[in-house]
Amino acid sequence: MSKRMGSIGFALAMLMGGSPSAMAENKLFKDIAYDSPLSTYSEAKGYYDCSEDVGAVAVCKDDVDFIGHKFTMALVFSADKLTTVSLVSDYEQALYDAAMAALNNTFTLSMMSDGKSQLDLVELARQTRSRDEFLTKFTSYAELGTAAGDFSYTFLEGADTVKKYASMTMMLLGSPDNTRSAELLLTGEGADATLVIRFSFPKLELNKAHAAAQKPVESF
Repeated sequence: MSKRMGSIGFALAMLMGGSPSAMAENKLFKDIAYDSPLSTYSEAKGYYDCSEDVGAVAVCKDDVDFIGHKFTMALVFSADKLTTVSLVSDYEQALYDAAMAALNNTFTLSMMSDGKSQLDLVELARQTRSRDEFLTKFTSYAELGTAAGDFSYTFLEGADTVKKYASMTMMLLGSPDNTRSAELLLTGEGADATLVIRFSFPKLELNKAHAAAQKPVESF
């Protein structure tokens, strides 16, 4: 399927000296809060168990409005606490364009992946000598990746884009704990093509895993 690459100019501006966007609260999507309990949604009207389809503990809701389109929303939980929110729809070019525009408004495009490799745009901005060189490598990777099938864009909201970090990982580690991530995923071909927007708080999840690892192991 044909997929446009979205607002390259905005990504360049943010990665090559732009200002960071305003920090959001710990809301994954609209009023849906990170770490909220499963019971909040499993008992709410309109939600249904979709764990088998998702492959993890999850509840879904159909016909959720976002950017002028209706999505199926999937809420995924770990230990009965909300970790990610995904918006799922059949792929349409107009929807893809609207999603890219909406994410570019407050997020910084930081990485792309074709499922086999990754292009770290923070690292690329540091290594290239000019805007034209960055744009050439950016465009080549995106064109080849989207033509091959599955492709993803990773955006960060609230990340520190002023300092010159060596990579997206280093930028994330140097940013506030509640830096939000949005992944725009394009999967499948033809009639099976799907668009997914997935929101998470990767650093909060890393902190949670680190805290769990520090707990003393029970003697046995």
